[in-house]
Amino acid sequence: MACLQFIKMASADSTNNESTSLETQLTTRCCMYRLFDENISEAIQKLDEIKERDRDALAKKSPVFSLVSNADEELQVEAYNLYNQGLKYVFSVEEEPRFSWEGLLVFCLGLLQIVGGALLTVFTCGTLAQVGNGLIIEGISDCISAVEAMVTGEFSWKSWAIQKAISVGLSIITFGVGKLIAKGFKPCKVLIKSLGKKFKSLPKFFSRQTADGLSVVAKANMKNAVKHVAKKVVEEIITYGLGKAEEEILKQILNKIKSEVQKGITDDVKSNIEKKPLATLVDSIILSHLQDEDQLNDLLSDKNRRSDLLAIFRQLSLTAIQPFHADLNWQNKLNSSLITVIDAAKAGAKAGAKGKVRAILLSIQAIHYMTLAGDAIAAVLTLSSKFFSNLQEELNDFKEEKVNPEKVMVNDLSPSDTEMLKAFKQDLAKVISDLLADALVEVFHQKFSGHIVSNVQNKVNGFLRKHVRSGLKSDRTDEKLRAGQNNRYITNMPVNLNSKVEGDAGKQSRSHAERIKNRETVGTILDVRVLSEATGTKVVILTEDKRGRFNKMQEVNPSTKPASQTVTLIYRPKSSQYPSGHYDVRINNETMIIEGKGKSCLFHALARGMKPKAREEKIALEADHLRSLEADTLLRHPGHWEPFIKRKVWTETLRGGDWYMAEGAAPKLTKKQKETCMKEVGGVGKYKLMQKHQQKRKMGQFINADHQPPVSCIRGAITLNQNSKLATAMLEVATNSSPLNHRLIPAVKKSHGRELPAVFVPADCHHEFPSTKSPAFRKLLTETISKDNVVDSFKLTILGSMPRFQLNSTKGFPDFQKDNRSKFQRDVFENSFQKQSEKMVDNWFKEFRGKDVMTQQDCDTIKTWINNEGYNNQNDPLRNKVADLL
Repeated sequence: MACLQFIKMASADSTNNESTSLETQLTTRCCMYRLFDENISEAIQKLDEIKERDRDALAKKSPVFSLVSNADEELQVEAYNLYNQGLKYVFSVEEEPRFSWEGLLVFCLGLLQIVGGALLTVFTCGTLAQVGNGLIIEGISDCISAVEAMVTGEFSWKSWAIQKAISVGLSIITFGVGKLIAKGFKPCKVLIKSLGKKFKSLPKFFSRQTADGLSVVAKANMKNAVKHVAKKVVEEIITYGLGKAEEEILKQILNKIKSEVQKGITDDVKSNIEKKPLATLVDSIILSHLQDEDQLNDLLSDKNRRSDLLAIFRQLSLTAIQPFHADLNWQNKLNSSLITVIDAAKAGAKAGAKGKVRAILLSIQAIHYMTLAGDAIAAVLTLSSKFFSNLQEELNDFKEEKVNPEKVMVNDLSPSDTEMLKAFKQDLAKVISDLLADALVEVFHQKFSGHIVSNVQNKVNGFLRKHVRSGLKSDRTDEKLRAGQNNRYITNMPVNLNSKVEGDAGKQSRSHAERIKNRETVGTILDVRVLSEATGTKVVILTEDKRGRFNKMQEVNPSTKPASQTVTLIYRPKSSQYPSGHYDVRINNETMIIEGKGKSCLFHALARGMKPKAREEKIALEADHLRSLEADTLLRHPGHWEPFIKRKVWTETLRGGDWYMAEGAAPKLTKKQKETCMKEVGGVGKYKLMQKHQQKRKMGQFINADHQPPVSCIRGAITLNQNSKLATAMLEVATNSSPLNHRLIPAVKKSHGRELPAVFVPADCHHEFPSTKSPAFRKLLTETISKDNVVDSFKLTILGSMPRFQLNSTKGFPDFQKDNRSKFQRDVFENSFQKQSEKMVDNWFKEFRGKDVMTQQDCDTIKTWINNEGYNNQNDPLRNKVADLL
């Protein structure tokens, strides 16, 4: 550097302005050394930063040629000379990549929160479900943050703790405490008292659930909780990714706007700093760094000194801009709150169909946005002039406080130095215009466009979240989970004997008491719980899986008294065969079928389980008594049962009905069951033999043995006409007596026609037969048999064993197209129908030999009708007659 200064001084009087070769060589070498100095300074600065964060540093070496540009040949030559002299490498410092163990710990904490939230959601029967759901979301958020920390190696316990404190505070508020505290002490006290009661009852609730064990419902709840968590994870990850994408898009848009704004204001900034008084202040601050005019070149050529000088003006410009940002934060919060309130009010008005209110709110919102736009435009228009005024004040203050009197004046500068000063001021104008453009865009965005963008983002995010939830079927999972929670509440939550009836409390209990007296009211788990308490009975409910094995669905124990007896019920899920579900009872490990009781099957099954040896008439009276007993229990203590009734009402609003089952309506058929169905459907034989075969092959769940014609029609025919030869012959088969022993006829009903022929048919199809569903059809068939019309009797029998939709398609009867199970059974039934009908007629013809009721001609006539598919002929009079009865 000293040599270069001497050479410059020696050539100062020269008339030749061109640099000598020695001057050029020394200048290039000084430039190369400066690059080395910058490289070392950057490395030291980076090391200090890494040391402050208590991290490890990593040094990376690069060839010395990396310091210079490929386009600068002189610097390349100088770098080559240094390389030949042994200075081959330079070093850069980087932070050594590290695995964030803190992130891993937070990830584990997040998983614990998710698991804890899921358990609260499942096992607190909805009492702490909202807290559990909050824990799940918080856990997912922590896991996402932890993964990000483990990838980047950056984690701050301080930031995490602040974020967690805010989240916990919001969770408490959303749980309801904060809202009530805001309204006053009294409602808060009521809430805390209510929560205290719930928490007090939870230990008993948990112990009852533990005794119940991992039942079908508990397993289903766990399964749906896992689904709920998995779908929440997907939703939160998509939301997180969407948020990051939106941030980047918004950043790019704002940068583009800023770039355009900067182009528009650069000339204005240049013009202002070239005019007095700004020009004078800028020149004075720059020249105050000089001892003589020869130092200007060094000041403005040296990269570090030039950067330091620009940093002074940048800081002064930021200080001048600061007042415009000072009030943006509270303005933004205020306007965001107003917009949120208006949007919430609009949504409420829309939900309540209040058109006038909504119109007023829309007008208010439009005026508010117009006011925001006007304020933002005015702020932007006045910001520039106010900024330069503020900048002038900052420059004056800086000059008075920190600047020494300048020893070099602008007039003392040479033309070349003047040009150099002008070039520096051009760079300064770029810096200031960059800061001013940032401020202009930020002010406009915070005051107006940010609210528009936020509104659009909320709508877009809401739309996308809705579609994500729709695609994942999240709402359905949530419904199942809530239904399961309500079901567990009804089953296991202890009855609060200290609850009192105040005002309208107990209204739903009284209403349910009136409904349950009606025999058409279907019994549910709620009724089981009430009767368990009323009778001191432990009720174990089993359900049959697809392999025919019985699993405990749930267990209902009285909480106010010890159980004096145990009844085991078998629940058949809702299906086309059992639209309201069905209950049988298991006594001494034998299943007793409850038939023909319809919507009262639960009460009959309970009555039979409580009194296994009682006669049928006594059981019917006992079933009615149980309905009355439940009604009396609800009316005596409506306050005790109100929470349970509410849970039932809430469940009824969810898809799935009163009962909550894991697999929905009907279980799917396994491959083996399908093979069995294809093989067995259409088989004909005595009912008693088919029943044994059915139990042995465990196919009662999907195949039924159907009497053709029905037992009730045969018995009814002999009542209408005691001289009916056809009815007598059928009863001789049923009683296995010839001539007919009339004393054995009552046993036909009791044994359900064990000796009569039956046909294997799919269970779903069987439930839709006219012979099963239509009393009018059974009456017609009964009358036809009593008249000894054997041909029409068997034609009607065949028509009565077809699903109703095939006979009358105008009334919307089930057509077995809703699920694969029903579709498969329909296909199997249709493929076997013609053949099984022929086999059924042949079987009866064989049984009628020697009874003079069916001739060979009659048999051939019926079989010809079957082969010609007369049952599908819409012009067939008998078919039309049956269709009209449906």
